[in-house]
Amino acid sequence: MKNITIFNKWIDYHYNLNNKLLSSIQINLSINELFNNFIELSQNTLISIQFKIKFNNNQYRSVSYVQTVKLSEREALIENFIEFWDIRDQEYISLNPSIIIYTYKLIDKNHGIIVTSRLNRSKSLIHEKESKDSFIFKGYNLPSTMDFTTWGQVLFTSNHFAQVKKYNSNSIYHIEIYDKELKVTLKNKDYTILEFIDRPIENGKLSSFHRTLRNHEYVFIDNKCVLKKIKKENKFLTSIIGSASLSNKFITMDLETRAIDGIMTPYAACIYDGQNKTSFYLGDYLNSDQMLRSAIKYLMEPKYNNYRIYIHNFSFFDAIFLLRILSDLTHINIKPIIRDGRIIDLKFSFYIYDKSNILNLYFRDSYLLLPSSLAKLAKNFQVENKGIFPYEFVNNKDIPLNYRGPVPTREFYPDLTIEQYKSMFNSYEYWDLRIETIRYCEQDVVTLYQILSKFQNKIFSLFRLDILKYPTLPSLAFAIYRSKFMGNAKIPLIDGNLFNQLKKGYTGGSVDVYKPYGENIYRYDVNSLYPFVMREYPMPVGNPTLFEGDISIISEGNGYNLINRPFGFFEVEITAPENLGIPLLQTRIKTSGGTRTIAPLGTWKGTYFSEEIYNAMSYGYKFKILRGYLFDKGYIFKEYVDFLYNLKVNSEKGSPDYIISKLLLNSLYGRFGMNPQCENHLIINSKDSLDFINNNIITNVIDLKNGRELISFFEENEWSDEVSKKSLNISVSVSAAVTASARIHMNQFKNMRGINLYYTDTDSIDIDHPLDPKYVDKELGKMKLEHIFKEAVFLAPKVYGGITSEYELVKVKGLKNPVSYNELKTLLVKDTSLKVNQEKWYRDVSQGLIKIKPEIYTLMINNFKRILLYNESNQFTATSSIVLNDGEMTEY
Repeated sequence: MKNITIFNKWIDYHYNLNNKLLSSIQINLSINELFNNFIELSQNTLISIQFKIKFNNNQYRSVSYVQTVKLSEREALIENFIEFWDIRDQEYISLNPSIIIYTYKLIDKNHGIIVTSRLNRSKSLIHEKESKDSFIFKGYNLPSTMDFTTWGQVLFTSNHFAQVKKYNSNSIYHIEIYDKELKVTLKNKDYTILEFIDRPIENGKLSSFHRTLRNHEYVFIDNKCVLKKIKKENKFLTSIIGSASLSNKFITMDLETRAIDGIMTPYAACIYDGQNKTSFYLGDYLNSDQMLRSAIKYLMEPKYNNYRIYIHNFSFFDAIFLLRILSDLTHINIKPIIRDGRIIDLKFSFYIYDKSNILNLYFRDSYLLLPSSLAKLAKNFQVENKGIFPYEFVNNKDIPLNYRGPVPTREFYPDLTIEQYKSMFNSYEYWDLRIETIRYCEQDVVTLYQILSKFQNKIFSLFRLDILKYPTLPSLAFAIYRSKFMGNAKIPLIDGNLFNQLKKGYTGGSVDVYKPYGENIYRYDVNSLYPFVMREYPMPVGNPTLFEGDISIISEGNGYNLINRPFGFFEVEITAPENLGIPLLQTRIKTSGGTRTIAPLGTWKGTYFSEEIYNAMSYGYKFKILRGYLFDKGYIFKEYVDFLYNLKVNSEKGSPDYIISKLLLNSLYGRFGMNPQCENHLIINSKDSLDFINNNIITNVIDLKNGRELISFFEENEWSDEVSKKSLNISVSVSAAVTASARIHMNQFKNMRGINLYYTDTDSIDIDHPLDPKYVDKELGKMKLEHIFKEAVFLAPKVYGGITSEYELVKVKGLKNPVSYNELKTLLVKDTSLKVNQEKWYRDVSQGLIKIKPEIYTLMINNFKRILLYNESNQFTATSSIVLNDGEMTEY
């Protein structure tokens, strides 16, 4: 039994073909070499084995079904595998098969399974270049007619049965003949190779038919395969059970900072556990690090084990100061969950007394649950508000931490009126920086605690869920949906290669400038655009069906007809109408400003939601469908949206119920589209990092200057070619359908007769005439009039401004310091720029500080999504569409 010892672990047998085409000789050699490893076993031992192929594009395909034979029957097995290979689609060869893989297990009738093998696929990252053929699935090389007399040598035939020996093969078709179908079994001796059913499309015509083979379906028209389909078996999202009770295991924390000579560091910290307030002040310590260490050590007690520590804006701010300190205080590796640069959850584990006693703290960002300022949240939840503090006063390096003297002058209290400042000034005999800082900081942590407590109780009363289990608002909304509103919806879980393909059809809202200047401009916004389309538009549910070919051409009954609107995501070749004023369909292209999402004219290829394709057809777009995925339709969000929207409209604006319903309505759909493959992050000892780096794919390393390193990485075995190692309950098809449906809803306003469109954002339009009243109302999905501008300027996406009879409004994405409307208006002249002084923060996790540097923000027209047009006076007057020719820009 020496060989059993050799093979008593999971293994595969690989036969490298050196990129040559497979032949019966190679299959014979490879399987004989494999069998030679088992020469000491009984020839009556059974082997269950499957024949697979790996291609040069790193994809794998099963060639055979699982076959179970005795080891002594290798010749019959070889013959079967050659037959399997022979009937596979010849397109397999175009993918350059490079490796034969046999996945097997050996079975002894007396002792059960004695050896097992499995396929250990090589791993690849999602961000690597994808194969051009990754969307294509392969089928079988079988007869393209129902006339079985042409399949080979007819051995026997009657009214109900026939046998036909396959050409150039020992296999035989066993055919059962019925009025409207043929049931066919292809056998090699007593082994079944495959089974299929043929059904004619037209009576008496054997050249046009449907073929069903396991989960594959083929449509032949005049002996040509025009459509291939394969139904995928997917797992589905499951519901969850709510919490039986609430936990009060949470603490709020806050840091106060000051900026001296452009370096921002903490100078106070406060902690509140619902009963006790504890403060730490820099004047009592040698430096900020020592102060923060004391604050964290205060939490490292058994009574706080498994508590959540909430800090408002922890992800982008306080974490910069705390990561290095936390890593200093434990010997256990820290593995923060970070997505899009935000720390979702940071589990801080440490020993207490000895290594057998481990305690945990979980640092969270309360802003990710309640994305609003603390002052606004305090007002919404009707709790004690933040205090008033002269932030800039402490940034003066000449002000000592033990300052005790006159109240800082009014310039340090910009939000107070003269009367309010005088009242405050008169209330003090003297002003103590330490006392005022701690009072202000402690008020913040108490306010945050009260907000979270009210939020927690309100969510529990409405949905029986505890917010402490969900670190972000999308995760909470997702849990609410799964526990209360999902019902029996069959929402497919999408990952691996299927995620990669469907993600191509996932783009956001349309944001474009069409006319840069106008007078009497009406700005309209949609009432809850995404909740509206989630409620009113069908979503993709059920098992996805992969197809190749034009799905719009399929036969039913006795005719060759168009199927009634197949539903799903299709890869298509697109021709946009030449005379369309404002294009509708978006695609991603590379421009001089980087990869951009644009709405072009011309021709290109892309993946789109079927409903967006049909909508575009009504505007003159033409499509050739190449391949894609079909889904069933489901209205899966109606109850969720109805409940929250009714809660919103029946609540006083700004009340807790109003804020909660508004936040939850807009936080669900994006959770379905979360990327299943993301960077991992680990804080590890520097001495251990080399081995770790050698065994993973590293994207970034930050030296924390304390013998620890923060490493960002992808695990080598994180992602296979077809399926991820774990599911994150993701269904990107749902998110893509929501955003596509939102664009469909907005498209009706883009080419309206008699109305000029100046600017669009995801859920808003700026036009030069009022909308027809039928579009305007307080209802979900209707428009509401936000502004009437006497004049307005639109320079680029997210860069615009306008003046009304009462106020002016200016929005410039990325600019902290405000600019006036008139300043913005000067930029309509070609090559004009506006320089604005502003501070830029540089976060230094390694040093545990934030550097503040003055910089010049240069504002000018910078639009890479459309072509800018100027008149003879160099005035920016309009934009025109980029034109693509087979996906490449013809002009810009």
